[in-house]
Amino acid sequence: MSRLSPPIIRLLMLALAATAIGGRAYGSDVPIDADDQETVQTLSLEAPLEAPLETTSNATPLAGEAMEPTDYYDETLVQEFSESPECADGCNLAPMNSRFWFTAEYLLWGTQGMYFPALVSTSPIGTASGQAGVLDGSSTTLLKGESHFNGDVRSGARFEFGYWLDSEQLDSIAATYFFIGEGSSGYHVDPAQNGIIARPFYNVEDEAGDARLIAYPNLVTGTVDIASQMNFHAASVEYRRRAINSGRYKIDWLFGYQFAQLDENITIRDSTLSLSGVTQGTAINLYDAFDSSNAFHGALLGLAAHEQLNENWTGDVYGKGSIGGVASSTNITGETATTLNNVTTTNPGGLLTQTTNLGIHREGYVSSAWEFGLRARRKLTSSTSFTIGYTWFLLSHVERAGEQIDLAVNVSQIPPGNLSGLARPAFPGEKSSFWTQGISVGLESRF
Repeated sequence: MSRLSPPIIRLLMLALAATAIGGRAYGSDVPIDADDQETVQTLSLEAPLEAPLETTSNATPLAGEAMEPTDYYDETLVQEFSESPECADGCNLAPMNSRFWFTAEYLLWGTQGMYFPALVSTSPIGTASGQAGVLDGSSTTLLKGESHFNGDVRSGARFEFGYWLDSEQLDSIAATYFFIGEGSSGYHVDPAQNGIIARPFYNVEDEAGDARLIAYPNLVTGTVDIASQMNFHAASVEYRRRAINSGRYKIDWLFGYQFAQLDENITIRDSTLSLSGVTQGTAINLYDAFDSSNAFHGALLGLAAHEQLNENWTGDVYGKGSIGGVASSTNITGETATTLNNVTTTNPGGLLTQTTNLGIHREGYVSSAWEFGLRARRKLTSSTSFTIGYTWFLLSHVERAGEQIDLAVNVSQIPPGNLSGLARPAFPGEKSSFWTQGISVGLESRF
């Protein structure tokens, strides 16, 4: 054992003496006598320490010294400890053993409704039958159309499963899937609600507005029903690479694959019974149906930022963009069933569906998908957190069912006639966008 210098020996003897007489030493509440206090000050000035005492890593730290390693992984503390001038190698926190995470969230999202043109109209009682329900008529009122279906708020779910590729948690891979519940809307109108009911269209032969009468006093009676449905879901696989790690902030690059699927349909049905004229007693039931499907596949690129707000709360913000292609398919179907004297004749096509637009229409083209989100995370246990967030998702250049309705009709082809002149209705192939947004709450587990 090396010799201690005389000043150090004197200080140790003084400390022992102070303890013996009950002076204030290392937190004691008994005051030191004035003479002893003067002696301490004198010796401290006359005999400074010649060298600091050596300590070993196994020594128990006093108050104010560096913390021991802990099992709880907090990258903020790791950064602060590692940058501290008093920190030794033992200050670094050992990362947690968790390599997987799983998140399950409940979604409450709204969607951009499907637009559709004028489908049902009415006019005041007394309007001439040739003008009743015609769109360019001054007395016509639109009952349904030129608006949106399925723009309500619906429930859904989102699931995310991820894996850290390294113990430092710099690289990871994650798969996400979410869906919103099926949206459905319906509309019904009958003569008890409106004395005159019509389905308006543009007559190509006459080059003027026209209408199919569904209900008209002493001429025809009937009903109209419209039904629409919408389904949407999406999935992605992402590779995440740490771009910036500064204190409690982290920013990751996102690379991957994005998939999204939008399916919609709209069906218009009407049933009529002729009350007078040469067609008296004839019952006609027809429908027009438009069913569209859009599948998006694209390459994903984005950024995700993470911040440790405090010991229990963290926050995330991310933005993603995907460029790829959409495979769209629109199936247009229709049928007219005419019954007279208990004999029913069925022909393809309704009113807005004729031989000129019936069938499956497929197209493919460049499209894009965009997503922006916020998420706050509250730690519940060492491995479980509560999450709450907001998400906005946009899918561009899709074929929406209601926009594939062509109101122009060449009546020459209505059964049993044959087409003569302009081929209408046609398949418009209109493209538009679809968005959905809303809040989410859920749980995240790490294991």
